[in-house]
Amino acid sequence: MEPERIFLDTDVVVNWLVRETESASGKELWKAPYEIVKLAEQQTVSALISLTTLMEIRYLLRRKKFFDTPQIEADLARVSAVFDVIIPDEISLLRANTLQTEHPLDPFDALHLSFAAGVKPVTLISRDADFIKIARSFVETATPEEFFKSRS
Repeated sequence: MEPERIFLDTDVVVNWLVRETESASGKELWKAPYEIVKLAEQQTVSALISLTTLMEIRYLLRRKKFFDTPQIEADLARVSAVFDVIIPDEISLLRANTLQTEHPLDPFDALHLSFAAGVKPVTLISRDADFIKIARSFVETATPEEFFKSRS
């Protein structure tokens, strides 16, 4: 039997990489993503991200988290070792453009939803409530905590 496929949104991967904690509540945002990464490492799930996710992570780590280039590239190598990376094709890009035309999605979310819809069955894992609300019409969705709790 093939492992369940999951597609992680950028925010979830960044939570794991930087061991992010919510400043207002102190909630450790990285814990559920860490557990999901462990499932992927054990090949209990097949974890997917896109090349555009890697690019977005590089941008965020450089510009928002102020990581240096060697650390960023080491982190991206860790990500690439755990996740299968989807390379955008023409159909995915056109579908993303249509999704963005029809829904209030930023370019990355439109791409991620396009990729996830193209590899169904898949569960899209994100923390972005607005994105989840839209994506739910196309694929199964969950927050990291919801996904991990459903597996326990």
